Amino acid sequence: MINDFFKKFLTNNHIIDDYGLKYNHNYKNEIDKINNEFSASLLNNKVLIKCNGADAENFLNTQFTNDIKNLNKEQIILSGYCNPKGRLISIFYIFQIDKNYYLYTTLDSKELLLKKLNMYKMMSKVEFTVLDEVLVGITNAKEHSKFNELTKDSKKVNKIGNTIVFRPSENQIIISSSIKDIEKIIDENEINILGYKSWDYLDIKNLVPFLNESNIESFTPQMVSLDLLDGVSFTKGCYPGQEIVARTHYLGEAKKSLFNANIKTKDELSILSKITNKNNKGAGDIINLARTEDSSYSCLSVLRKEFVDDELLINEKDILNVISGVSDNG
Repeated sequence: MINDFFKKFLTNNHIIDDYGLKYNHNYKNEIDKINNEFSASLLNNKVLIKCNGADAENFLNTQFTNDIKNLNKEQIILSGYCNPKGRLISIFYIFQIDKNYYLYTTLDSKELLLKKLNMYKMMSKVEFTVLDEVLVGITNAKEHSKFNELTKDSKKVNKIGNTIVFRPSENQIIISSSIKDIEKIIDENEINILGYKSWDYLDIKNLVPFLNESNIESFTPQMVSLDLLDGVSFTKGCYPGQEIVARTHYLGEAKKSLFNANIKTKDELSILSKITNKNNKGAGDIINLARTEDSSYSCLSVLRKEFVDDELLINEKDILNVISGVSDNG
């Protein structure tokens, strides 16, 4: 579950679940470190999928919500993959190195994503490979020349040998590499090793939604504001669910959107926890959740727009404090 190299970083109060290292400190300590200190998170709940072949670009462009043909070699963009009803199977970052494309997404959505892609590829010359490498997220690396060299003057995508480096945001560097090379990159004397939930917290903070097992095929792109996050092209050709996504866009019918929120509670919460308004009407769903203190959580929620200004409750008692929506952040 955890490679021997990383075992020496474990604290006495680490938490391990089915994915691997979930937290390596108490909740507040972990969030403070990833916000302010040079830290690495083991991204056990994410995967990197390589897409290669002569027809890769054309095929992927017929499947994904964003325009793959406009992707340049230094760019990383958000995109989604929908079923024919316009419901998202996966949300991912996609980028290109040489003639290959790479999808960074959740482990939970990998199986159905690959099943559908392989089903639709027919005779297209394209293959999909889940990379068997270690995924590590790095934050607060500005003062560390080793990582600045890896990212080559802050280019968003780079490859050095077999190590792939990409930068989804200014303070997020993701490395896919062998354990041998990771050992050379990480210096145990100067970096914190954190669990994958701390990285989930950064994604929540950056208003980037990812799908988990329980919400696959639950949302349209507009419900999670993927269109406002530049993850949808309305000028490219068809893809599964495109008619529904386009109709919602042009008729302005999206009744739900993505919001960042905090929750104070003494209860254990999950993404299955219910959000209601004061009249006990369903107001939305939690899509991503990370614990920030013993009695606090940060989350991304898909909320009904008509209820956003109401007092919203989690499990009918704890207040959902809405901080901002995607549209509030440009």
